[in-house]
Amino acid sequence: MGRIIYTLGEIKGSIGNVTFQRNSSGTIVRLRPRINKSSSVKQMSSHTVHNDLLRGWQLLSLTEKGLWNAYANVWPKTNKFGQDKNLTGQNWFESLNYYRQLLSLSLFTSPPAHDLPTAPPDFDIIITSSSLSIEFTSSHDYVTSPVIVWTTIPTRKATTSINQIRKFAIILDADPGSDIDITTEWESATGISWSPIINFPNVNIFVCLESVRASSGISSAMVCKSENTQDNLNEEETLYYYIT
Repeated sequence: MGRIIYTLGEIKGSIGNVTFQRNSSGTIVRLRPRINKSSSVKQMSSHTVHNDLLRGWQLLSLTEKGLWNAYANVWPKTNKFGQDKNLTGQNWFESLNYYRQLLSLSLFTSPPAHDLPTAPPDFDIIITSSSLSIEFTSSHDYVTSPVIVWTTIPTRKATTSINQIRKFAIILDADPGSDIDITTEWESATGISWSPIINFPNVNIFVCLESVRASSGISSAMVCKSENTQDNLNEEETLYYYIT
């Protein structure tokens, strides 16, 4: 940083990467900071998927694009929050093919029949010191409408405004039975070891279910629930708090 000790008049602002300003030292000139943006592995993967679908849209014929635009004029989309949104033909193309790709199915070049998924099954969250499980309390056709399981890192949030911390855990395309242990999937999604007694003894864990119609790629609104780690630990278990 240089300090100007001769008169230049009132120079303020930036020229290129140089900024002129005044502070308690007088008039100074400094280089503007350069901010380097970096993406996480998951962000880069998401960017790759988007770019692939964008490229797929660009490769469609004008007739195919016209079919998607006509489809968009007829059908609104219910997003994960249960809100109806009007999409463009390209939006629909990317949305349906994103889920088809997630289900390892072939991609659409023209719009499918508008088949809606059945709602996700009812469920409860079971938290113990050693596991995170989902207990399903209603039947569901997992073959026709596979279920995507999302979860979160430990959080103090109490409402379902969790989009920024929501992580993909697993896809259920076959009946898992009455309950399923997702501890390993949670650890893989969050990068955190499951040890609530020691590491996060009094926080909320969210689990969200979203069903997708395999034949159309249309997804449902999410159904989310949360449980507190402390409330769910067995009474016999002792909580240890580490004070630093």
